[in-house]
Amino acid sequence: MLIRNFLFHRVTDEVDAMWPPMKPELFSKIIQYLGKNYTVVALEHFLENPASFKTKKQIATISFDDGYKDNMEIAAPILKKYNCPASFYIVTDCIDKNIPTWTYLVDRVFQQTQKNHIEFIYDFVPAKFKSIQVKAAAVSNPLLKEIKPWMKSLSNPQRVAITNEILQQCNDVQLPQNKMMNWDDIRQLDSAGFIIGSHSHTHPMLASLQQESEITDELKISADRIRAEIGKMPMTISYPIGSFDERVMRLSQQQGYKYGLAVEQKFFTYPANSMAIPRVELYQEGWWKVNLHLTGNYWNRLRRMIK
Repeated sequence: MLIRNFLFHRVTDEVDAMWPPMKPELFSKIIQYLGKNYTVVALEHFLENPASFKTKKQIATISFDDGYKDNMEIAAPILKKYNCPASFYIVTDCIDKNIPTWTYLVDRVFQQTQKNHIEFIYDFVPAKFKSIQVKAAAVSNPLLKEIKPWMKSLSNPQRVAITNEILQQCNDVQLPQNKMMNWDDIRQLDSAGFIIGSHSHTHPMLASLQQESEITDELKISADRIRAEIGKMPMTISYPIGSFDERVMRLSQQQGYKYGLAVEQKFFTYPANSMAIPRVELYQEGWWKVNLHLTGNYWNRLRRMIK
């Protein structure tokens, strides 16, 4: 059985050149299309009892990663309007502190700071990153494009230390306010019948963490925070940045997660590995291209064009 799992992040008319959100008009059009052509279910509800879903239509699911405020304010009302279930996977540290993920913050700082340079004195920092020009860096310093990939390879304490240094040294950039949901918002989604799951505690690339204890902490702290706030153990871990390996799947199951979600731009053939479920991420694009993703024809068409 083919399950079409679709992933979203933000739905808003807000202009964000770095991380362009999906506009509500397009999101609404997608939800209407899915409701007309597929049976839309919560992924967890299907996986818990697939036999209960007797339908002639193919199945589709909707999910959101990170925990942005617009998920509750804009996306959820559209979902409710069309009676469409969905799952929301949150970064619990971002909910606790009401700031976006470190990946978003680093991009924002490098785009907006007027500081001339930043310096890192830590022993683990490669020589080329010790001192970096950042003013107008988006067009002038190619090293900045290498920093985030390097940070993704660090241990959690190292990544946090570098992130904090960037924020402190580029303190002319104001941190975004009220961009993330709070726990009242999360409880509201839960009460409305939506699924709440984990997207880790601090959004690292889990497979890049060398110490299993760090992976376990990310999984456990997030699950504990969600259970403490809404009274339920999350069934699902959505792997940040789609990063997972055999260790991550094993440790996720040990922490009580039943399902693991990836981002692989392909549909899920059920039954298969429940800890490596693929999702297709959708963006703010023209309808013709979005439709190709929805139907599964995008990569087929791309391969034909390449040939």
